[in-house]
Amino acid sequence: MSTLSTEAGWPKQDELVVAQVDEIVDHGVYVKLENYPGKRGYLPISEISQGWVTDIKRFVNIGQRVVLRVIRVNPTKGHIDLSLKRVTLQERNTVLKSWKRRRKFLKTIEEFFSSYKIPQEKRNALLEKFLSLTDPLSILERAASEGSSVLQSLNLEEDLINKLTEYSKKALRIKQYTKTIRFTLSTTQKGGADKIKNVLKNIEETLKTLQVEGKVYVVAAPKYAIEIISTKPKVINNIAKELLERIRKMANELTLDFKVEENSL
Repeated sequence: MSTLSTEAGWPKQDELVVAQVDEIVDHGVYVKLENYPGKRGYLPISEISQGWVTDIKRFVNIGQRVVLRVIRVNPTKGHIDLSLKRVTLQERNTVLKSWKRRRKFLKTIEEFFSSYKIPQEKRNALLEKFLSLTDPLSILERAASEGSSVLQSLNLEEDLINKLTEYSKKALRIKQYTKTIRFTLSTTQKGGADKIKNVLKNIEETLKTLQVEGKVYVVAAPKYAIEIISTKPKVINNIAKELLERIRKMANELTLDFKVEENSL
């Protein structure tokens, strides 16, 4: 069982929380707050829907996770009153997505602690740093796809950074997308080979400055190719367009013949 909690204390009024339906009674619903372990809240029937509610089970069921707004908190009596009807669809989707990512992060980091037998003191320090971030899972995802440099800003020990990066790559299998652009560059003019070489070198240097992996290579002169790899397909497409436009411009300036293969567009 997980030993990592999420929030301590009590929720604040107007806060949006994720809760699991625990008990349905005639006058409302009792829920367990996922963000506040051990805390139970109450959703009165009048706060379930804007319309008249005759059957609560038409709206919620036992075990279902819902996003609720906190309308009253009384720590002395241990009461937390909640509302479903005061939560918009957009708020629900945003909060649930954030909660699921936070839960995945906690599961991943706990398994990392166990796998590498990280001492409790280091666990606490690492958790404190990660949980201060809006989306701690995104840091691990970036470490998995971009490497250990992403974790440098957290001021962790080098050994811990390497272990965490290694584990993230195994635990968070980030899908990568690849796009290959094939084109021809040719000329009959004197010194043309050097001009083509300069174009390819320029594209290679440009790739190094972008947030993607990539390479430029010779297929069989005058055919060349650029391979772009990223976790974001939209980024790949934008970079592909940018590079093609760059090659086209340089080819015009150097009076080179440039053509892109149709299946590369």
